[in-house]
Amino acid sequence: MMPLVFFLVLFIGFFISPPTFAEIYRWVDENGKTQFSDRPIRGQNANEVKVDTGKNSYGGGDVLSRQRDLLDRYKDQDKQSAKAEQLAKAEEEKNKKIQTACLNAKDKLLNFERSLIYTLDDQGERVYYSEEKREQRIEELRQSIAKYCQ
Repeated sequence: MMPLVFFLVLFIGFFISPPTFAEIYRWVDENGKTQFSDRPIRGQNANEVKVDTGKNSYGGGDVLSRQRDLLDRYKDQDKQSAKAEQLAKAEEEKNKKIQTACLNAKDKLLNFERSLIYTLDDQGERVYYSEEKREQRIEELRQSIAKYCQ
């Protein structure tokens, strides 16, 4: 019961007391240097300085909204860099596939130009390509090389 009464009195006293605000004064001393103080100095022409606490990093204002905006920008940058990384990876895979297709086409072309080419039939016997079919296949491979090996 006693702590409750104490906190109630403290709470009421907090809201009844007049709000206090710190004031800052500026003046020029006898050496010509600008000085600042929280109280006006007697005998000096002190001007009160208005401080906009809404724009500093520790006073009220829109600090939270600026932090949220900054976090949103960081998230957007992370998304963009992840997307760019994904696109670069896909491009690299595509280039590897093209390079593999190029090497395969060149290898097959060398085989077709070097010797007689055959396939195996159902009984496992060799069936040789005719000269026309061989030339046709060589032309197809040359077109593949032109397409993939740039």
